[in-house]
Amino acid sequence: MKIAVVNSDRRMQEVYFQLAREEEAILINEFTDFEKIDQIDALVLPIKGLTATGSLYSSGKELQIPAYFWDSVHDIPIFTGIRQAFLKDFPNVYYYMEDEAMKQRNAVYTAEGTLYLMMDHTAKSIKELCVDVIGYGLCGKEIVKWLQELHIPYRVIRRQCAEDEIFLSVANYRKVSCHEVIINTSVAKVIDKELLESWQIKPLIIDIATPDVIDYAAAVRLGIRVIKAGNLPEMVAYESSGKSISEFVRGKLHC
Repeated sequence: MKIAVVNSDRRMQEVYFQLAREEEAILINEFTDFEKIDQIDALVLPIKGLTATGSLYSSGKELQIPAYFWDSVHDIPIFTGIRQAFLKDFPNVYYYMEDEAMKQRNAVYTAEGTLYLMMDHTAKSIKELCVDVIGYGLCGKEIVKWLQELHIPYRVIRRQCAEDEIFLSVANYRKVSCHEVIINTSVAKVIDKELLESWQIKPLIIDIATPDVIDYAAAVRLGIRVIKAGNLPEMVAYESSGKSISEFVRGKLHC
């Protein structure tokens, strides 16, 4: 079986290395001559990034994928992370980031990366910090689990919740002081100009949400540091993350 892997970062390189141990694998990048690619049996794409015309970004550069290549792979298994409009008419597309086990692993890698950023961007031991976690989805819950295990004081801020000494609604969070570190996992616009201006201290904000939901201009004006975390699994756990994707691919191709 011949599997092609599109390289976009170190994680996808690891997918290639893992698959190449047992299968014939080729790595597609900006130097690939698509006319020389023989028939392949499966295609592995990065988590996201396909444009409306079927090109994508590899190592920070736009990788133009010719139409005839897409025609040649139309009916084979194609793996990618999230749903992308360009692939809607392809019959055999598998979305590895919709797999529950993959989502849980990704949350673990994200929590690890968040703790790394806390250690790297504060002048204290992380056990001396107090943390606010905004949002309580899969990644928020995993981050809280790690904070609990490390005995780091924390609060969880949600739009609506039964409040206690740990859980606080967004409405009431706006009435109290923030903690030293704020981890935003929410895609809602909670950290706005009014909230930033209400704080008596200048916290470190680690934003792991994909969309830009924080008023960055106001934060800069107020001297509040915001770290847009980006792709934490690729940053701190690309080998583990790449191995997980390769195992998903193998499982689907050999089931």
